Amino acid sequence: MLSFFHRTLGNLSMGKHEEKERLREAQHTATLIPAAGDSKSIITCRVSLLDGTDVSADLPKKAKGQELFDQIMYHLDLIESGYFYLRFMESARLA
Repeated sequence: MLSFFHRTLGNLSMGKHEEKERLREAQHTATLIPAAGDSKSIITCRVSLLDGTDVSADLPKKAKGQELFDQIMYHLDLIESGYFYLRFMESARLA
């Protein structure tokens, strides 16, 4: 009888562990939002979201930050943009 519970509960905990692993892998995937134009006038901006996912957006070199913000809001399908902001982080150091 105890071996039955051990097997059953063991299988349930393994299922939860596998689900957590799938969620971790999904969080580290990156999404690319391409831009039209030649590659010389395009810059790729990487945005790290709070859930751990990365979104890369291609923008013209002369684009303003508002264009990047608008693309990210559109990609995430968010309407209320007043609650969110972008923060610039240099690649050499964090924040």
